[in-house]
Amino acid sequence: MTKKLSVDFGPGKLDIDVPADAVVAEFKDPEFLADPTGAVRHALDHPHDSAPLRDLAKPGMKVSIGFDDITRPAIPPQTILPVIVEQLLECGVNQRDITFINACSNHRKNTRSELANHLGKKLFNTFWPTQQILNHDCTDEKELTYFGVTDGGRLVEMNRRFVEADLMIYQGNVSAAPWKTYTGTGVCVGFGSTRSIASHHSFHSVPDPDRKTKKSSGSTKARPSVKEEMTEYLDNALGKKVFYINSVNGTGGRMAGVYAGSAAAVKTPAWELAEKICPQRVPQADILIIGLSANYSYGSSDNTLIAAVGACVPPRCCSGLPVVREGGVVIALTPSRGYIDPDVYPSYQEVIDLYDRYFDVRQLVDHEDEFNHRPEYRHKYTHGYGYPPLHPFWLMYELEYIIKRTSSVIIAGTSNPGAFRQLGLKTARNFDEAWKSAIQAVGANPVTVVAPTFFSKPRIKFDVQT
Repeated sequence: MTKKLSVDFGPGKLDIDVPADAVVAEFKDPEFLADPTGAVRHALDHPHDSAPLRDLAKPGMKVSIGFDDITRPAIPPQTILPVIVEQLLECGVNQRDITFINACSNHRKNTRSELANHLGKKLFNTFWPTQQILNHDCTDEKELTYFGVTDGGRLVEMNRRFVEADLMIYQGNVSAAPWKTYTGTGVCVGFGSTRSIASHHSFHSVPDPDRKTKKSSGSTKARPSVKEEMTEYLDNALGKKVFYINSVNGTGGRMAGVYAGSAAAVKTPAWELAEKICPQRVPQADILIIGLSANYSYGSSDNTLIAAVGACVPPRCCSGLPVVREGGVVIALTPSRGYIDPDVYPSYQEVIDLYDRYFDVRQLVDHEDEFNHRPEYRHKYTHGYGYPPLHPFWLMYELEYIIKRTSSVIIAGTSNPGAFRQLGLKTARNFDEAWKSAIQAVGANPVTVVAPTFFSKPRIKFDVQT
């Protein structure tokens, strides 16, 4: 017995037949805030472990406001940031002393029109003409401040303009991330230098499912997360804390909750809400089927590496046990052409080609420094809105866990099979062909989980039940 399901397939949908007992896992919208602007005002006036924003802001202060880049939804910044500005001005802060900085981390810088769409025209038209809206640059040493290295070996080097302000404010988003974590409180990632980001994104530091539960030697306490460790180090170095305002969002970025205060304090209520809406109960799968939409994360799924990430990252979004059993199969459905735009992703293809020389992805680590200093790649990042040179390295490292855990990851529907075979993935003309291949690997009557809208809706966490 089978049933028909409609899954994301590039810009459209694809109907597939799956076992009648296949479990469908997709995000379900929570109850949204009835008055988002009012909720923002309340959060700013009643923050966690902090004085209200009105008490922090003083006349004559230089204020920096960081915000998550366009890989996150636009509704939260367009709702939250105008209220922050309003309160700052009411407290006597001069409008010319407010600087907005796009926390684009190791992503590409965002264009003028992208920033206008993300921030809203009114705010953009007020602050852009006077050069008060900036993109973070993870390579410009003149615009970075070095603080040191944490006990866990994470290098703390941050955006100078942000950390030198009298008052630092950050607008972020809380969404599902690999393993037990969620996003949010993003200064140490969003404003990090390339070498700072490498200290927690390079191969040796890509999280594994056991990492969060390990304890420091001789300690009964769980080791702090990378973000917690770096945030505490930065707070101590600065002698002041970032004032965060984080939202938990549903489809389209509509807000279900908003929390303000210190990094450590806002995490608890925000994660509690996220834990209510993101996890979806599923069995551990023999076969996991994922529909890939046209755009997500870092751009178009026509891009070979972005499509591969679409196949390999969802299985890492688990609140407990891995969603795919050892030796299972992942089928990702996409019409991807395996095309990499050399202007937007200048170093991607060369890194993929470099992988041909090695048996293991970890050997790419030896090439990070050389790629990072390539002038042609640096120029496209600095001046051409391209991704920085090391970005494809981080994505390559993310692929390894699920490739090694499964018997195969199959990209079904691509018109460029060779591009994906180069990454160690299998390919199929269509879903039926992929299904037959998967059955050969795992046997008849497989436990099947389908994530039809993993990237077109807010991300879920697979809550595996045994």
